[in-house]
Amino acid sequence: MDYIDKIIKDCQSAKKARALREFEMQSIDDLNGITHAIYIFEEIGGDAQQTHDEIKVYKAEKKRACPKINNPSSVLYVGSTTTGLKKRIIQHMGDGPKGTYALHLKHWFKGQYKVTIKEYDVTKSVLQIIEDALSADLCPAFGKSGANNK
Repeated sequence: MDYIDKIIKDCQSAKKARALREFEMQSIDDLNGITHAIYIFEEIGGDAQQTHDEIKVYKAEKKRACPKINNPSSVLYVGSTTTGLKKRIIQHMGDGPKGTYALHLKHWFKGQYKVTIKEYDVTKSVLQIIEDALSADLCPAFGKSGANNK
Protein backbone atom coordinates (compact mmCIF):
# COMPACT_ATOMS: atom_id res chain seq x y z
CA MET A 1 0.00 0.00 0.00
CA ASP A 2 1.45 3.36 -0.87
CA TYR A 3 1.70 6.33 1.45
CA ILE A 4 -1.47 8.14 0.35
CA ASP A 5 -3.56 4.96 0.55
CA LYS A 6 -2.31 4.41 4.13
CA ILE A 7 -3.25 7.96 5.12
CA ILE A 8 -6.72 7.56 3.62
CA LYS A 9 -7.19 4.25 5.43
CA ASP A 10 -6.03 5.80 8.73
CA CYS A 11 -8.41 8.75 8.25
CA GLN A 12 -11.31 6.38 7.64
CA SER A 13 -10.37 4.44 10.78
CA ALA A 14 -10.14 7.70 12.76
CA LYS A 15 -13.63 8.75 11.63
CA LYS A 16 -15.06 5.46 12.92
CA ALA A 17 -13.03 5.31 16.15
CA ARG A 18 -14.78 5.83 19.46
CA ALA A 19 -13.17 6.27 22.83
CA LEU A 20 -13.22 3.16 25.00
CA ARG A 21 -13.98 5.52 27.85
CA GLU A 22 -13.84 9.22 28.62
CA PHE A 23 -13.42 10.68 32.09
CA GLU A 24 -12.14 13.63 34.06
CA MET A 25 -8.96 12.81 35.96
CA GLN A 26 -9.47 13.03 39.71
CA SER A 27 -6.12 11.57 40.75
CA ILE A 28 -2.90 10.72 38.94
CA ASP A 29 -3.56 7.10 39.92
CA ASP A 30 -6.63 7.16 37.65
CA LEU A 31 -4.13 6.89 34.79
CA ASN A 32 -2.41 3.66 35.84
CA GLY A 33 -2.11 1.25 32.92
CA ILE A 34 -3.46 3.60 30.25
CA THR A 35 -1.18 3.74 27.23
CA HIS A 36 -3.21 4.96 24.23
CA ALA A 37 -5.10 8.14 25.03
CA ILE A 38 -5.84 11.72 24.18
CA TYR A 39 -5.79 14.24 27.01
CA ILE A 40 -7.20 17.74 27.21
CA PHE A 41 -6.08 20.33 29.76
CA GLU A 42 -8.68 23.05 30.35
CA GLU A 43 -8.48 26.13 32.54
CA ILE A 44 -11.34 26.45 35.02
CA GLY A 45 -12.72 29.90 35.75
CA GLY A 46 -9.60 31.78 34.75
CA ASP A 47 -8.69 34.53 32.34
CA ALA A 48 -7.44 33.05 29.06
CA GLN A 49 -5.61 36.25 28.08
CA GLN A 50 -3.85 36.49 31.44
CA THR A 51 -2.80 32.82 31.24
CA HIS A 52 -1.53 33.43 27.71
CA ASP A 53 0.52 36.40 28.91
CA GLU A 54 1.91 34.49 31.92
CA ILE A 55 3.29 31.61 29.87
CA LYS A 56 4.90 34.07 27.45
CA VAL A 57 6.82 35.57 30.37
CA TYR A 58 7.75 32.13 31.72
CA LYS A 59 8.79 30.81 28.30
CA ALA A 60 11.05 33.84 27.78
CA GLU A 61 12.98 32.88 30.94
CA LYS A 62 14.02 29.64 29.17
CA LYS A 63 14.03 27.60 32.37
CA ARG A 64 12.06 24.72 30.80
CA ALA A 65 11.03 23.62 27.31
CA CYS A 66 7.57 25.11 26.85
CA PRO A 67 5.07 24.39 24.08
CA LYS A 68 4.29 26.61 21.12
CA ILE A 69 2.08 29.55 22.11
CA ASN A 70 -1.10 29.92 20.06
CA ASN A 71 -4.07 32.19 20.79
CA PRO A 72 -5.72 32.65 24.20
CA SER A 73 -8.22 29.88 24.98
CA SER A 74 -9.65 28.13 28.02
CA VAL A 75 -8.48 24.89 26.38
CA LEU A 76 -4.83 24.92 27.35
CA TYR A 77 -3.52 21.84 25.54
CA VAL A 78 -4.58 18.79 23.55
CA GLY A 79 -2.14 15.90 23.41
CA SER A 80 -1.87 12.17 22.93
CA THR A 81 0.37 9.33 23.96
CA THR A 82 0.90 5.71 23.04
CA THR A 83 3.68 5.07 25.54
CA GLY A 84 2.04 5.77 28.89
CA LEU A 85 -0.37 8.47 29.89
CA LYS A 86 0.59 8.86 33.55
CA LYS A 87 4.17 9.87 32.78
CA ARG A 88 3.07 12.43 30.19
CA ILE A 89 0.49 14.05 32.46
CA ILE A 90 3.08 14.29 35.24
CA GLN A 91 5.37 16.14 32.81
CA HIS A 92 2.62 18.63 31.97
CA MET A 93 1.84 19.14 35.64
CA GLY A 94 5.47 20.19 36.10
CA ASP A 95 7.30 17.18 37.52
CA GLY A 96 9.17 16.17 34.39
CA PRO A 97 12.57 16.90 32.88
CA LYS A 98 13.31 20.54 32.05
CA GLY A 99 14.06 19.69 28.43
CA THR A 100 10.77 17.89 27.74
CA TYR A 101 8.24 20.02 25.86
CA ALA A 102 5.27 20.25 28.22
CA LEU A 103 3.12 22.81 30.02
CA HIS A 104 5.15 22.55 33.28
CA LEU A 105 2.11 24.03 35.03
CA LYS A 106 3.35 24.06 38.62
CA HIS A 107 6.19 26.39 37.62
CA TRP A 108 4.06 29.24 36.29
CA PHE A 109 0.29 28.56 36.31
CA LYS A 110 -1.63 29.84 39.33
CA GLY A 111 -5.17 28.89 38.28
CA GLN A 112 -7.22 25.72 38.34
CA TYR A 113 -7.49 23.20 35.56
CA LYS A 114 -9.08 19.90 34.71
CA VAL A 115 -7.78 17.05 32.59
CA THR A 116 -10.15 15.05 30.41
CA ILE A 117 -8.95 11.64 29.27
CA LYS A 118 -10.17 9.80 26.17
CA GLU A 119 -8.82 6.25 26.06
CA TYR A 120 -8.58 4.53 22.67
CA ASP A 121 -7.60 1.19 21.20
CA VAL A 122 -6.18 2.37 17.86
CA THR A 123 -2.79 2.60 16.18
CA LYS A 124 -0.42 5.49 16.82
CA SER A 125 -1.12 7.03 13.40
CA VAL A 126 -4.90 6.86 13.87
CA LEU A 127 -4.63 8.35 17.36
CA GLN A 128 -2.58 11.22 15.90
CA ILE A 129 -5.33 11.98 13.37
CA ILE A 130 -7.97 11.97 16.13
CA GLU A 131 -5.80 14.30 18.23
CA ASP A 132 -5.27 16.66 15.28
CA ALA A 133 -9.03 16.77 14.62
CA LEU A 134 -9.79 17.54 18.28
CA SER A 135 -7.09 20.18 18.35
CA ALA A 136 -8.48 21.82 15.20
CA ASP A 137 -11.95 21.91 16.81
CA LEU A 138 -10.84 23.07 20.28
CA CYS A 139 -8.07 25.54 19.27
CA PRO A 140 -5.86 25.08 22.36
CA ALA A 141 -3.83 27.99 23.68
CA PHE A 142 -0.59 26.00 23.59
CA GLY A 143 1.01 23.23 21.56
CA LYS A 144 1.64 22.44 17.94
CA SER A 145 -0.45 20.21 15.73
CA GLY A 146 0.87 17.02 14.22
CA ALA A 147 3.21 14.32 15.43
CA ASN A 148 6.56 15.18 17.00
CA ASN A 149 8.46 13.69 14.06
CA LYS A 150 6.59 15.65 11.37
